[in-house]
Amino acid sequence: KLIVAVEHDEIPRLKALYERGLQNNVPGLKLIGAKEIQEKEPFCRGLMALDSPYTGIVDYKQVAQSYARDFQEAGGTILTDFEVTNMEMAKESSPGSEDG
Repeated sequence: KLIVAVEHDEIPRLKALYERGLQNNVPGLKLIGAKEIQEKEPFCRGLMALDSPYTGIVDYKQVAQSYARDFQEAGGTILTDFEVTNMEMAKESSPGSEDG
């Protein structure tokens, strides 16, 4: 996947995205120039791009709905339109326990 900067003012954001990707150990990231953009994508034009060969774009709503279906098919219940008034961190179950 290429994330392309087509205006000069987009380059700092592209570089920031690159740095964030490096911090998150995204494999294969590299910044490329206009010539390399055209070599990878002949119909694409830009000043600079972030080449991210191991990532993709997904429809988050569709992914979340798929997880919801899986959860419900496994017996889970999803409640919506409820205000969260408290949240606590659950304790980890010890290996081999009946709790986890």
